[in-house]
Amino acid sequence: MDRIVVVGGNAAGMTAASRARRLDPRLRITVLEKSPTVSYSTCGIPYFVAGDVEADDLIAFTPARLRNERDIEARTRVAIDTVLPSRRRVEGARLDTGERVGWGYDRLLLATGVKPRLPEIPGTDLENVFSVTTLEDAVRLRPAVEAAERVVIVGAGYVGLEMAESLRRLGKGVTIFEARNQVMPSMDADMARIVEYELERHGVGVRTSSPVDALIGGDGRVTGVKSRGHPGAAPADAVLLDTGVVPNTALAGAAGVRIGATGAIAVNEYMETNVPGVYAAGNCAEAFCIQRRRPVIHYVGTVAAKQGRVAGENLAGRRSRFAGAVGTTVLKVFDMAVGRTGLCSNEAAAERIRAVSARIEAQDRAAYYPTARRIWVKLIADADSRRVVGAQSAGYGDVAKRIDVAAAAITSGLTVDALSQLDLGYTPPYGSLWDPLLVASQALLRKL
Repeated sequence: MDRIVVVGGNAAGMTAASRARRLDPRLRITVLEKSPTVSYSTCGIPYFVAGDVEADDLIAFTPARLRNERDIEARTRVAIDTVLPSRRRVEGARLDTGERVGWGYDRLLLATGVKPRLPEIPGTDLENVFSVTTLEDAVRLRPAVEAAERVVIVGAGYVGLEMAESLRRLGKGVTIFEARNQVMPSMDADMARIVEYELERHGVGVRTSSPVDALIGGDGRVTGVKSRGHPGAAPADAVLLDTGVVPNTALAGAAGVRIGATGAIAVNEYMETNVPGVYAAGNCAEAFCIQRRRPVIHYVGTVAAKQGRVAGENLAGRRSRFAGAVGTTVLKVFDMAVGRTGLCSNEAAAERIRAVSARIEAQDRAAYYPTARRIWVKLIADADSRRVVGAQSAGYGDVAKRIDVAAAAITSGLTVDALSQLDLGYTPPYGSLWDPLLVASQALLRKL
């Protein structure tokens, strides 16, 4: 009976454990997780903070259910600190008692996720300063923001924008400070400005080109934020740091597992590391980029789950391959949906792609239909190959549909010519005779 040990009990780790169990009921599978919970939705945290759902709603499986329904042993509050590849063993400590514990394995999966990248400024250790990467973090955050009147968010990435909405819905005063000259750095500036307008329309203060120099406080508690270019300090009863994350690779590195140029664990298409019998998947591991043809990091749950599925099949003895990703994301910002896939213009330029783009504004369904809503679609193509390399969309209608079709086009290597001829579905309640994606492709063709 082969022993499978998984370190990390969320998207990649639990997907891998469940897939391996489905393929081989004889395996002895143990999942080790340092937090009190496994198998929960990190993406649901903003809705927990807003009070839409409770913590238990975000948890798909408890350790008891995993044991009873899937014959998977999940041990929580266990911090693994040592991997001994020569002995095929992991060791660590129980966080509740301090007791040293260990498990032998035949195959090991490292799914250790990420840790916050805190800014190197004074005041990050003050009370009521938070970063949120786990459900535990969110549970600590919620009572603090419920008691606060003014919350400052440092960073305007996905988490920062989603949290801004959640906090405004709680009636809080919210200000976002972003060091760069736009919100959502993964989008082009003209599309980001549309999102910025939506934030301001709902009462969120947005200060771009405003790197934060210090968090200030009194009696050990944060009271304000000092940023470059703004006199004085912005008052704050709580501060949320959305300044990025980094792969949690310390355990892997200490075990001789190779860390790639991206800073994440280097894996091949089978999710194998350089150490025999050791696999890695999820946000701690590199992901192959279909467009760049090299490893990158994609901090999204969908990629983590796909990598976990591939790893789980290989833990069970198969030879499955991870095909790669193109970086597709969609999020909700108040009444607006925002999505992107592939490369933005800056990323295309970094790859020395001679990029051409076009942006259009259209209704997401027949303009006369009562639920028609305005969306913007931007397409980016390689002027030499004519292939679609990126797409972005924002608006009040069905953005996700357009981004998903664009993601399929980019993954398949379609040219703008081919995209403009796609036979997409149409009926007035759900679409338009000329889909906005087709209109955008026709606008792009005129520039090629």
